[in-house]
Amino acid sequence: MSLLLSDKVWIMLSEVAKRGVYPTHGAKLGIFRLPVDLLGQSEMNNIMNDLKKLGYSLDSYADRIFVTMKWPEKGFDIYTNKEQSTELSVTVEIVTGEVLDIIYQIRPLETFGDLYWVKNYRHKADHNAKVIIDNVIRNTKIGQKLVSYYQKIQKLSQADAVKKLEEITPLADSTKDLKDDKKSLTSSAQIATPKSIPESKVESHAVSAPVPAAIPLSESTTLQLTGSGTDHAAAEGPIDTGFKSKRQPVGKFQGIQVWGPYDAPGKLGIWGTDVCVDFDICVSDGACIDACPVNVYEWLDTPGHPASERKPFMIREKDCIFCLACENVCPPQAIKIFKK
Repeated sequence: MSLLLSDKVWIMLSEVAKRGVYPTHGAKLGIFRLPVDLLGQSEMNNIMNDLKKLGYSLDSYADRIFVTMKWPEKGFDIYTNKEQSTELSVTVEIVTGEVLDIIYQIRPLETFGDLYWVKNYRHKADHNAKVIIDNVIRNTKIGQKLVSYYQKIQKLSQADAVKKLEEITPLADSTKDLKDDKKSLTSSAQIATPKSIPESKVESHAVSAPVPAAIPLSESTTLQLTGSGTDHAAAEGPIDTGFKSKRQPVGKFQGIQVWGPYDAPGKLGIWGTDVCVDFDICVSDGACIDACPVNVYEWLDTPGHPASERKPFMIREKDCIFCLACENVCPPQAIKIFKK
């Protein structure tokens, strides 16, 4: 049984018709509330993309995501003297917003037909619902948000926060080991690991805002989002459309080209090759993320930047269809799309 039960809001056994449940049969309804936010279509798409990889059937409506697990059942029918087979399912509903609600309901077996030969249906459905919930929490961005919450609010170390998340999701698919995914976890959790700075500079450039994690340097990530560059002001738009002939590439962040000048955290330059955003102009209004039909962007935390402390990171730049929707809706005109 999942340890997430300790965080339940309430569990109800209904003996009358509620939410479409047949009278006298009842349904077990579980509601879990998590202290994280999930806002906007972009974040919903990210969650759905992660869950698709786990083989779930997905649907969404308004602010809700519906995650369905199907499983086969076989049994012997004593009345027909034949082996029977069918497919059952259970659905978990994710309600997004300022806080996250996860709901599941076990429908009566009669919903699927006259399957009296199926054994332990409620137990299996309850177990599978908890498997879905544990995977939703551990193997999506929700897990990263929870780790960040444990660190900030409960003052846990990163290792303890990850351990706690693993403890409350024992039924999750562990092929995506949180300990091996520190790149994304530390980026989301914003653990302060700045470069060492001489004491004289610390006194003259004191930073009160939190700084994002230092991403391990590699071939695809040669730049850090931390540093001593705090004496910078926000730039005004529009983006310089001829920047490629005027600026020099200074490195990469998770494979995305960055054009200088670059002096983190206050001056971040222009990011991207085909989908380009001037991070020094960007005010983090989110219009581009909502407008993009193919989910090119996701939020990247950049605490310490004068224009805004998060940016639309073109992590799926290769998926751009060059519709120019994001470029057209950007209020400060910080985006330039270069058509191939």
